[in-house]
Amino acid sequence: MSSKERFLYIAVVFFGVYYLISMYSSNEKEYINEYNSKIKALEQKVDSLHYVNDGLVYKIDTLNQEIIKLDSAIYLQNNKIITLKNQTNEKINAVDSFNDDELTRFFTERYGQYLDSIKKTNSKTRN
Repeated sequence: MSSKERFLYIAVVFFGVYYLISMYSSNEKEYINEYNSKIKALEQKVDSLHYVNDGLVYKIDTLNQEIIKLDSAIYLQNNKIITLKNQTNEKINAVDSFNDDELTRFFTERYGQYLDSIKKTNSKTRN
């Protein structure tokens, strides 16, 4: 290779590298600005989502407190139901142990104030 050819070869490579560097460096600023604007937009979306998330966490906490209150109310009602069942079972067991005479006396004392419906009729004939 002659020195002219070598010089031309080096010049072409130099201008090629210069062209590539200038092409990427000028576009690099545009890409940086574009990416920075995209980053800012994404940061705003993230901030708004954090705000929404905070509101949802507050609602969850409020609902959990209501659930705790309702659970305690249910527990108290279940205890009342169990107590009533036990009292009813005691009365049923007591009545189950009565013999015929005691059952008659029990119902007479309990429901004796009501008159028999047959005695109240004013009809002249009976069935």
